[in-house]
Amino acid sequence: MLELRNISLTLERDGESQALLDDVTFSVPTGHLLAIVGPSGCGKTTLLKTIAGLKEEDNGEIRWQGRNLAEDGDLHPSELGYVPQFSIAHDLLTVEECVASAVALRTRQADHESAWAVVEQVMKQTGLTNLSDRQVKVLSGGQKRRLGLALELVTNPNLLLCDEVTSGLDPKSEREITQLLHDLARQNDKRIVINVTHSLTNLSLFDTVLVLHEGRVVYHGPPRALNHYFSVEQAEDIYPKLARRSAERWGDSWARHRDSYYKAYKLAPAEEVPFADAKIVENREPDRIKLPSAKALTDEDESDLKQPKDSDKDSASKEPEEEDSWAKHKKNRDKKKAAEEEEHKKHHKRHEHDVEVDAPHRLPGVFAQTRELLRRRWTIFRRDRSQMWLHAAMLFGFPLLVVIFGFEGVPQVRQMSIRQDANVLLDIKEQIAHTGSLQRAGGLVSGLVLMQVVLVTLMASNNAAREIAGERDILERERLGGLRAISYLLSKILFLGTFVLAQALWMGLFVEMLCNGIPGDLVVKLVLLVMASGSMTAVCLGISGLMRSPEKATILSIYLVGFQLPLSGAVLTLPKAIEPFIQPFIVAYWSWSGSLSTMKSTSFYDAVKAVTNTSLEPANLAMFVLSIHLVVGLTLAYAGIKKSQWD
Repeated sequence: MLELRNISLTLERDGESQALLDDVTFSVPTGHLLAIVGPSGCGKTTLLKTIAGLKEEDNGEIRWQGRNLAEDGDLHPSELGYVPQFSIAHDLLTVEECVASAVALRTRQADHESAWAVVEQVMKQTGLTNLSDRQVKVLSGGQKRRLGLALELVTNPNLLLCDEVTSGLDPKSEREITQLLHDLARQNDKRIVINVTHSLTNLSLFDTVLVLHEGRVVYHGPPRALNHYFSVEQAEDIYPKLARRSAERWGDSWARHRDSYYKAYKLAPAEEVPFADAKIVENREPDRIKLPSAKALTDEDESDLKQPKDSDKDSASKEPEEEDSWAKHKKNRDKKKAAEEEEHKKHHKRHEHDVEVDAPHRLPGVFAQTRELLRRRWTIFRRDRSQMWLHAAMLFGFPLLVVIFGFEGVPQVRQMSIRQDANVLLDIKEQIAHTGSLQRAGGLVSGLVLMQVVLVTLMASNNAAREIAGERDILERERLGGLRAISYLLSKILFLGTFVLAQALWMGLFVEMLCNGIPGDLVVKLVLLVMASGSMTAVCLGISGLMRSPEKATILSIYLVGFQLPLSGAVLTLPKAIEPFIQPFIVAYWSWSGSLSTMKSTSFYDAVKAVTNTSLEPANLAMFVLSIHLVVGLTLAYAGIKKSQWD
């Protein structure tokens, strides 16, 4: 059973407190399908997220199967299924691959056969068997909603929360999805299905309907009593009628008449009626109480609502025996509840409650989740032809661009006598020629090294900028289902690390071979290129993790790369006053500076120093600083992954 008691949630906006939920109280028995309806902005999705633990209530308590979630910890991922209203699957995967991935990420199966048995069962349950080989991008709206349900059913959850899963569908598809929810609630007598919807059609398929208005509960009961309670001819007339009165007045009216409706339909808040007998039977008339026919209410009608009454004179009032039985039951229930709460306080602390689940529902280990995420990411990459062509173009095109500028220049510079014999007197003409050669050599070598670094960081930015932000919605849903943040980060490190090594090493080796060797230690230069690429990849991955929009993450990452060239000090020297404050943050500076420092034993070092006044740091210091960039970037990425960014 799910119980909400006096749940309130406020939001500070423009210096004022706005109530999103106001004293929400209701209970839902198992084997039950509940609809939460109400006008736009009334708090339906907020209420669902509060139940799921995505938002924390200010006051009140939520109980699930007798335990207080605030004290005993959130729902275990195997207990909860949450279907958001946005798309929650990768477009390039097939239906079968999506469900199989969900099984691998959320359950432990004894072997491959048992895992596929779950996949087949879930697809059959949601009517997706004939669509198993279709990619998500070609599915219709109704088919995508079925897939969303399938992804949550892999753990056979006892609490299934659905947010607007029928919105935007045609009437036939809406009816089919609602019928599917009805069947899911009936298939498992321990399950509760709650569906948030704006639509008032197909309400007959729900056991009960909860109507919200500006964060307040204004009705909770069977759909067949809706018209009577609101005194309307059709359910579609409820929203206009709600708008004619304040939420406070509607809430007060429901508070006055709630007990009568609960008793009439054997629905009750936990304080009064035991939920062992609270299950609604379809087409069943209320015991002892016959509701009068609907009568339209006017704005001047202070009674607002009609209270159910008996048509039978003998049952107009409770018999003494019923009164005594009711009071006795209420007293025993209160005692039992107080004892349970005391027991919880003694033996439990907040977030220390471990829910016992069977083996298939235990979460896979960190490396099992990492392996599945990595396998899935490579599958998506192979099917994204545009991305593959872009990476190939950068991998081979950028090094070729560097070679164009250094193909003839480096061999010619090597033949120059950069260092002259100090004992030879040079005439003015020879000195001028020597100085010119020195500047050309230094400018060429410095420019080629910097160009490699900047192009490598540009590739790194392209690799990582959209990596997290581009699949944020999927990440949020999978984290709620038990995906560990560390598993997700490890999969990104392994996936992007492949590009870091391939792009940086190929850049260095290709330029080295075709330019007949750029001066300096090749191994150290390659390491610095890899670290520059890795550092920029990590920083851009951190940006991607912190940003909600992939477009914003991409723009910010491009700006970051754009600043590398002017702020490196390789082309224009930075003012000495600000140089110490800027250089620590510039990846290009450290890779460029460390690479040039490896030339100290060659004549080229003098040439480089002749064309730049920027200080050149030793390679070991450059590696250390780039390592810090790498760690900071991954830390930001981890923090972004852990931070909830639901819409």
